[in-house]
Amino acid sequence: MTEAPTTRSSRRALALGAPAPGETLQRWLYRSLRQAILDGRLGEGALLPGTRALAQQYAMARGTVQLAYDQLLSEGYLQALRGSGTRVSRVLPDASLQAGPAPVRVLEEPSRLQPGGPWLRNVGDQPPAFPLRPGSGLPPAFHPHRCDVRGFPIDLWRRLHGRHLRASKLAILSENEAAGLAPLRAAIARHLDLARGVAVSPDQIVILGSVQQALDICLRLLVAPGEAVWMEDPGYPGARQAMHAHGARVVDVALDEDGMRVHEALAAAPDARLAYVTPARQAPLGMALSPERRLALLQWARERGAIVFEDDYDSEYRFAAKPVPALRSMEGAESHVVLAGTFSKLLFPAIRLAFVALPWQLVDPFTRAASLAARNANALSQAVLADFIDDGHFDRHVRRMRRVYAGRAAAFEAAAHAHWEGLIAVPPVTAGLDVVTRLLAHEEREAWQRLNAAGLTAFPLERYCAQARLAPSLVMGFAAFDEAQIDA
Repeated sequence: MTEAPTTRSSRRALALGAPAPGETLQRWLYRSLRQAILDGRLGEGALLPGTRALAQQYAMARGTVQLAYDQLLSEGYLQALRGSGTRVSRVLPDASLQAGPAPVRVLEEPSRLQPGGPWLRNVGDQPPAFPLRPGSGLPPAFHPHRCDVRGFPIDLWRRLHGRHLRASKLAILSENEAAGLAPLRAAIARHLDLARGVAVSPDQIVILGSVQQALDICLRLLVAPGEAVWMEDPGYPGARQAMHAHGARVVDVALDEDGMRVHEALAAAPDARLAYVTPARQAPLGMALSPERRLALLQWARERGAIVFEDDYDSEYRFAAKPVPALRSMEGAESHVVLAGTFSKLLFPAIRLAFVALPWQLVDPFTRAASLAARNANALSQAVLADFIDDGHFDRHVRRMRRVYAGRAAAFEAAAHAHWEGLIAVPPVTAGLDVVTRLLAHEEREAWQRLNAAGLTAFPLERYCAQARLAPSLVMGFAAFDEAQIDA
């Protein structure tokens, strides 16, 4: 086999064409390079120009080139080898995705719930995933999965509310679309394109109260009782409980440093109807799903007509690591991935606004089901959030809090090393609102009881596990507490 030429002159001769009207430079560069790889103009093993050289050649920012390269790397088109630069992969992902996708099946009649029926029985035999009577005020240290509401610009939020509570705008107090306000859906579509590399129409977005609600509707639409669904183990307890409540056959899939072991899921239940994953930052362990396993997951979904439910957990808060592209951004994912995200951890928990980006074939049944289950989310909050995003406040808030949380993660690591030496080991924290810490001298239940007695809070890792048996550990939050609180 002859390798493509890799000289500087041959690379310069590679014409990438012009961007389409309205297309961002990052998306144009990604699309053009990918097409050049698929067409064979960049052959297997071909060396790509450095980011600086390509940025100069096309008069764009070096960061734009790096983001396009990162997406191609995450999807398996490129490989970055130490000392060898960035090259075209020997095995392209599209080779495994050539077959036409199987159609996604939607159940004709979502399962009915009756008082005292199986749904209630399935929920009643396990502790609730969420507190039924949460305490008032700020959470105790080191409660996980909490943002710091003290950092939210509440005065600005109040002014934006006032903008919509005028006599000329009282239509906002009337009935609104079941899918959500059009301005908010458009703002979310633009944000997903810029921040997560996901090209989606506003008409594919539905606004809900929570990711939990989105998963519940997907289960009702797509999974008949007794059918298999894949679940990360350890994984998000609320997702597992929703599956059990629905009567699905939950297939708990083990994890390693590359995320969900997709090959084990394929061996255990290839006929599953849905897979729940947190590919950007696994909840709770924190690793990203590897490019190879992303491809395997998509190939399975295409061949089986299944759906991957992508919970974009903590994707915005990365401190030392590069952003991980959304699974939904990969080529061929648009028909088989439901991308779900929430504003409850990015802004404040009580906002209770979330969204899903749906495949086209699910838009109508999902919207009708959401309308039947909950009518629509609070329209006034939706209107305010749309302005908050469009006016640039959302991006500024997330950037500011990312810096704040990065400082608190460092303070948590330092304080742990200073005060918990020999008791609790804290790994480097590169993303998120919390971290899994390993117990060195106690079992989980004993450590949890001692912390509670001292007025502190942490969650035993066992709470997130079904079949997995991992080293004794605690899930501990740091984001909601300033440096002085953490050290104290």
